[in-house]
Amino acid sequence: MKIQYDHQIFTQQQYGGISRYFYEIIKRFDQSDESCDVATLFSNNAYYNHKENAALRSFFSHKHFKGKDRILKTINQQISSSAIKKGDFDVFHPTYYDTYFLNKVKNKPFVVTFYDMIHEKFGNQFEELRLDTKMFDNKKRLLDKASRVIAISETTKNDLIDIFDVDSSKIDIVYLGNSLENVDRNSIRLINKDYILFVGNRGIYKNFNFFIKSIAPLILDNDLTVICAGGGAFTIEELLLIKDLGVEKQVLFRPILSDDVLSNYYSHALFFCFPSLYEGFGIPVLESFACECPALLSNGGSLSEVGGDAGVYFDPINEDSLFEAAKQLFENESLRLSLKVKGYNRLNYFSWDKTFHEHLNVYKNVFKDK
Repeated sequence: MKIQYDHQIFTQQQYGGISRYFYEIIKRFDQSDESCDVATLFSNNAYYNHKENAALRSFFSHKHFKGKDRILKTINQQISSSAIKKGDFDVFHPTYYDTYFLNKVKNKPFVVTFYDMIHEKFGNQFEELRLDTKMFDNKKRLLDKASRVIAISETTKNDLIDIFDVDSSKIDIVYLGNSLENVDRNSIRLINKDYILFVGNRGIYKNFNFFIKSIAPLILDNDLTVICAGGGAFTIEELLLIKDLGVEKQVLFRPILSDDVLSNYYSHALFFCFPSLYEGFGIPVLESFACECPALLSNGGSLSEVGGDAGVYFDPINEDSLFEAAKQLFENESLRLSLKVKGYNRLNYFSWDKTFHEHLNVYKNVFKDK
C-alpha cells in the first residue's frame, strides 16, 4: 500500500506543529512494509527538507522578495497535482485544507486530518481569522468528500460534529506525539535566571497579551523573567504593552535554534505556561512533560484532555485566575515536583510511533473499503 502526501504544509510552514506531525509520520515509513511519497519539489521546512530527502531543494530560504510565497506555492502545487493525476498511490492524504485536488483525485480514496476549529469558533472575535473566508467552505467540502476524517483530539471531533454536523462514525481520533528529549540537568543553562516559559506564536488566540498582563505583578514582585521562545521577535504593539507594564527588562525573546535549545528552555524553567484560548491538541504540553517542566495550562479546547492530572489549569479570559494559578505554582515547590512526575508519566499515552501505527490502520481500512 502506498500513501500519497501533498506539498501544502511543507510549503506553508518553516516551523509548526502540523508540519512536525506529518514529518514524524513520513519518516516512519522507512521502518514499515508500506510506502509513501511526498509530492513537493521545494521545502524550507525545518523538519522535512533536503537533509531528510535529498531530492528536495530549498527555495531562497534566506531571502525575502515580493511574490516569493506565491511562486513557491504555484510550483509545488503543480508537482502535487501531477502526482495526484498520475494516480500511482492507494490512498491520498492532503496536509492542509486546500481543495485544489478534488477534481484530480478521481476515484482514489483520501483521508483528511482536522486539527482544530479555531476559524469557526473565533472568527467573530479576531479579524485575521474572519478575513480567511475560504476556510469554512474548504473544510465543508473536504468533510463531504473524504473517505475518512482524522481528528487529533476528542475535542476536535466533538467540534466537527457540532459545527459541521458530521457523522461521528466517519471520524477517527488519533492523538499526536512529542519529539523532544529531556536535557541533562547538569548541562549548561542557556538562561541563567529564574524564568517562566512561553513557547511559539503569540498572536490572535494564543493569548499572549492576556498572559503578560495577568502575570506582570508576579514577575515584578519576585524579580522573575519571562522567556518567549520562538514565534518571531516582539511586535511594536507587544513592545509597547511590555513597556507600559514596566517589565521590559524581564520579558525577553529568544529564538529556537534547534530541538536541543528548546529542550534546554523547558528543562530549566520554573514552569511553562500555555494561555491559548483554544487548541485542537497542543504539542507543547507534551514537550513540557518530556522535559520535566511543570505545566500551567489554559482550560481552553483540548489542553485538559491532553494534560490530564499533570497540569494546573486556569480560565484564559480571567486574569485573576491565571495570576492565582501562577502564584500557586511559583510558591509551591512540592507541587512543581509532583507535576514533573505526573507529566512524565502522562507521556505513556502519547507517542509518534503510536500515531503512525494508528494512521496505518486508518489507511488500511480506507484501502480495504474502496
